[in-house]
Amino acid sequence: MKCLLGVVAAVILCEGCGNNLAGPGGSSLLRPPGDFAALSIDSTHVGLSWTAPAAAAETTFTGYAVYWGSVSDTLPRSALQFTAGPLARGATTFSIRALQKGESPSDPASITWAPAWRFDAVPITLTEYNSAVPGSTPPGLDVGTASTNPTALGFGDAGADSALDFYVYGPAGSALQLLSASIYSPGWHQTFISTVTTSSTDLNAPLLAFPGDNTFTNQTVTLSDNMIYYVKTTGNSGEIYYARLHVHLLGGDFPSRAIEVRISLQKVSRLPCA
Repeated sequence: MKCLLGVVAAVILCEGCGNNLAGPGGSSLLRPPGDFAALSIDSTHVGLSWTAPAAAAETTFTGYAVYWGSVSDTLPRSALQFTAGPLARGATTFSIRALQKGESPSDPASITWAPAWRFDAVPITLTEYNSAVPGSTPPGLDVGTASTNPTALGFGDAGADSALDFYVYGPAGSALQLLSASIYSPGWHQTFISTVTTSSTDLNAPLLAFPGDNTFTNQTVTLSDNMIYYVKTTGNSGEIYYARLHVHLLGGDFPSRAIEVRISLQKVSRLPCA
C-alpha cells in the first residue's frame, strides 16, 4: 500500500466543481500529471501535490480533476497542490487527471494514502544515554498508541501497548544513534527503522510511496541532522504501527548531546501510511 504527508495549503477551487469531467469526445492529448505524491497533514486531512503534465496542445489545457470515492473537485491549471478532507480513518485512493477543452481527460495518476496524527508543534527532546556515565538513565520515547499520544519517558515506565519504542545512544567519540528500545530491554517492543530516509527541515515532505516493508531492517541507525526516518513496531498482540520521525540535532558535548523529534504516527494498525 502506498502512502504520503505535510502541511499543504488548500487551493482555491474553480467554478463548476463536480461537473462532468469528460469533454465532448476524442482522445486525450495530455499525459497524466507527474510526481503525484501525498502527505498526512493531520488525523483527517491528506495533502496532495503533483507536477504539470506534458501538454501536446498547451492552449487546450484547462486544469485538473481530483477525486476520491464519490468526491471530485476541479482545479485551475495553475494548481499544483490540494488538501483533501475531512477523511475517515484508514486508507483512501486519490486520483488526478489533466483536463483539456473539447477533449477527454488524461489518464489518471493515483496514490493510496491515509491521514495520520501529527505531533510537531512542540518537539520532544531526548538526551543521549551512555552506560559509562554514573547515574545515567536511558531516556526513551513512547510514540503513543491508538488512543494515547507520544511522550518522553524513562524505560521503567514502559507501556505494554506502546506504538513505537526507541532511545538515543551516544558512545564517546561517536555520532548519536537511534536504537530500538528492545535492544536495551526485551520488555520493549521491537522497533524497526527503514533504510529509506528523506532530507527535510520539517515533516512536510510529500512521498510518492511509503517505504516498503522490506526496507524496515535496521534496529540501529546513525542520526543525521534534519532527516526524516521511517519506523514501525511489532507489538505483543500482533499489532503493527508505522510512523515518520523528523530528527533535528541540537548539538552539545558528550555525554549530554540532545535531539528534537517531531512525529507523524499512524494509529491504524498495519496501515503503512504516516
